[in-house]
Amino acid sequence: MTSVPESEVYHITDEELDVLIEATLQDAGVELEELRRQAQLGRFESDKLRRTWFVVAGLGRG
Repeated sequence: MTSVPESEVYHITDEELDVLIEATLQDAGVELEELRRQAQLGRFESDKLRRTWFVVAGLGRG
């Protein structure tokens, strides 16, 4: 019988989170304010930007 390993919990600082968010935005080629504008309109220019908003908002930076 195989045992399931316990889940690992990672804690990151606000500064590390900011770096992660910035890297995500750069990868998507968008500024946060523009992404927020698209989210408010409910229309994203691409599926990648929609997914980027999902990540950014999910991390509490939306």
